[in-house]
Amino acid sequence: MKHMTTIACAAFLAGCAQHTGKGDEITSAQVVPVAGPTLEQFQHRIDQDYIAPFMAGEVDRWLQLFDDDIVGLHNRMPAIEGKPALRGFAEFVSANLVVAEMSVTLTGLRQDGDLAYTWGTYRSRLLMGETGDPMPGHNQNGKVLFVWKRQADGSWKLAVDMGNELPPSSMQ
Repeated sequence: MKHMTTIACAAFLAGCAQHTGKGDEITSAQVVPVAGPTLEQFQHRIDQDYIAPFMAGEVDRWLQLFDDDIVGLHNRMPAIEGKPALRGFAEFVSANLVVAEMSVTLTGLRQDGDLAYTWGTYRSRLLMGETGDPMPGHNQNGKVLFVWKRQADGSWKLAVDMGNELPPSSMQ
């Protein structure tokens, strides 16, 4: 019985093989891979779904950009692991600070299957919420790395959000 099931499966799979219409099977070398998002499309996502809601204190909207298993590696902070921890970070910022300036310029992209990597530079300036005074150490220029993960529905979400400040002379 086991052998009949194996033979039946093999016959079914052989019948499912793609053909060119001339009797030749299509090889993997003839299959054209579907292109992933462009650098410009990822930049648009960062501008619209990361920076805009973060600056506006729209925590729930901001969190929609992230995979449930997000890892945040932010400057001078321990790793933030998972959406609940990232929510805590965002709620703290929203309640206590003013994001006076924030920008990201993506300059590179690589994709490998269901993961994509974008990197570039950032600029941010935070103020103390109650006084409006500059937050010490948070007038920054730095570099960023985002690792994107393709979701089951084909959309892309951030799996890793990493940024670190560059020394002042590095961003001239």
